[in-house]
Amino acid sequence: MKLFLIGNRPNVLQRWSEILQESQPQVLPVSELTAGRVSKGDMVIIHLSSIAPSSYNDIFRFKAENPSVLLIVATDVPEENEGLKALQAGANAYINAFITQSLFFEVLKTIKNGDIWAGPELLQKLLKMLLTNSQPESEPLALEIENDLFKDLSAREKDVLSVLVTGVSNKEIARSLDITERTVKAHLSSIFQKTGAVDRISLILMANKS
Repeated sequence: MKLFLIGNRPNVLQRWSEILQESQPQVLPVSELTAGRVSKGDMVIIHLSSIAPSSYNDIFRFKAENPSVLLIVATDVPEENEGLKALQAGANAYINAFITQSLFFEVLKTIKNGDIWAGPELLQKLLKMLLTNSQPESEPLALEIENDLFKDLSAREKDVLSVLVTGVSNKEIARSLDITERTVKAHLSSIFQKTGAVDRISLILMANKS
């Protein structure tokens, strides 16, 4: 996996490069994002605050066409509406550009495991929006687990998925099914592989379309 940094503020890019030096990050101009340098499974961190608004569509179009590329959107002053738009457009994480080193590492670990990173309130709001938008308010979410998308899942994986689509955390899934978080992560990894989903948001979208 290669790590690319995109932005037009040298001090921010330098700070990220120092924090993430073990991953040997490469600074990449927006214009080269679609030039073939970024491949399947690579990670891109974008400093949204220093990118021209005219480039936003190109960035998220690239992500839509390359879902396996991990995209982290960083901004100087995180805003809920902007964060929601970024996550809905496919970003795997939405963070403060001046995030601490330890938290930065946690973000990378989280999205590599197939999860989405954002503030808990923002993430919860996104999940609720996804669930609400696809189901009448008077009806609970009903996952048609036998849909072809999920035909290869084991019975336990279907159990995990049925709880996940309610928008809860791994810890809450583990508590609900009386299993460990480690087991939940193992099941999710298998579910991602079998369904082709790249993260839990993708799974929820798949479930809501079933």
